[in-house]
Amino acid sequence: MLREFEADKEAALEAIGITAEGFSKKLTPVDTGTLRNSISHAVHKDDVYIGTNQPYAVFVEYGTGIYASDGNGRKSPWGYYDRDGKYHVTRGQKPHHMLKKAATEHTEEYKRILNGKFK
Repeated sequence: MLREFEADKEAALEAIGITAEGFSKKLTPVDTGTLRNSISHAVHKDDVYIGTNQPYAVFVEYGTGIYASDGNGRKSPWGYYDRDGKYHVTRGQKPHHMLKKAATEHTEEYKRILNGKFK
């Protein structure tokens, strides 16, 4: 009985991870697709994690400059050259919260998945 429970729990957590990963990918802005394609999930004990190994994901998730979620972004404009050599001035990028929203805005769906595995 305990083995069945553990197997059902593992299956439910895996299903939740796959679902959360999908929600996150739908919310991820796309330029090259690298960030969206890097989003994955992992199950560890009783927890499900979603994330990415892309170092710039933190800037997409939390924003930059005057738009930074924590308010600690740079306050003055700055410039950069794009891939084509064109110069741009920016005050930052608005946050997208693709991971946070996937984790927090779909709890009812995750409860349904969990309950469905244990009926």
